[in-house]
Amino acid sequence: MEIVFELDEIEKTAKYFLQLNQKSKLFAFSGDLGAGKTTFINALCREMGVTETVTSPTYSIIQEYATEIGEVIYHIDLYRVKDEQEAMDAGIEDCLNSDEICMVEWPERAPEIFPSETIFTRIETISANKRKLMRMT
Repeated sequence: MEIVFELDEIEKTAKYFLQLNQKSKLFAFSGDLGAGKTTFINALCREMGVTETVTSPTYSIIQEYATEIGEVIYHIDLYRVKDEQEAMDAGIEDCLNSDEICMVEWPERAPEIFPSETIFTRIETISANKRKLMRMT
């Protein structure tokens, strides 16, 4: 899967991404700083019915959101995590095995903790207003 989109089409792209992966609950997003990982996760959360503000959990590591129908979404940022053990100590593995929806930024910081059903996606910057999503699994 490869999707190229303009940032003003992010909502439509998020909807399409979820349709392609409708049976999945574990999503991991890689990409350079500023590529749009948090922005895309924000669009995905809105598409799934999260009404509260979605922010980067860089310092808290885990943010929990609820959809309008009561589903839980964990937004996890591993940028500041040093290794697999630190991720496990922070409770990341518990979230990934919770059967709740998980969206993780910087999965390459602790790749060993991800279940096999995780959808790994890379976000690349093409230009200031254009991005490319590539499914890695």
